[in-house]
Amino acid sequence: MRSGFTLIETLIALVIAALITLVLMDALSAATGHAARIGEATRTHTTRTLALIPMIRALTAAAPDYHDAEHVFTGTPSTARGLTLAGAAGTDSGPAAFSLELTQSNGETRLIYRENGEALIEVTVPAGAHLAYRDGDGTEHEVWPPEDGLDPDPLYYRPIPAAILILDGAEAVLAAAPARTTGLTLRTRDFDLVL
Repeated sequence: MRSGFTLIETLIALVIAALITLVLMDALSAATGHAARIGEATRTHTTRTLALIPMIRALTAAAPDYHDAEHVFTGTPSTARGLTLAGAAGTDSGPAAFSLELTQSNGETRLIYRENGEALIEVTVPAGAHLAYRDGDGTEHEVWPPEDGLDPDPLYYRPIPAAILILDGAEAVLAAAPARTTGLTLRTRDFDLVL
């Protein structure tokens, strides 16, 4: 009776062990790479979401203004501007002019939020992102005021959209529903027009 393994049996066992180790290492490497990609996507999404929160706050506080005012709300697929009652800077010192702008730079699409002309927030968004506006009936428009005509009410206010969106295809990157879509108080000169 012999005890132990022959050299051939030992070599076969080592080859089998090496093959199993290679398969396991390849699976471990793939899992590690997948986890790293998920982690990076999560960090990017979290960073973008945290940057968008002040913008959502400002857009939610967007206010209508007179159709002939300097900061009346207007929007296109790449820009929007108007008046907010709660700035993204966190100061509630009164109405502030704001603007959103989607720009292309170094192969990236950037969303820039400005308040009173100063860039406060800049964040990367998906390449196909664009601005869209929904009216009170839920109809989506590419521009605001809608091209089919939006007559100002008797007090000369131009209403703001019921929802301001940044869309990437059908997916919303940002969605804000302004709380105040009715007019502000009358200006002194409006009393003269009425009288």
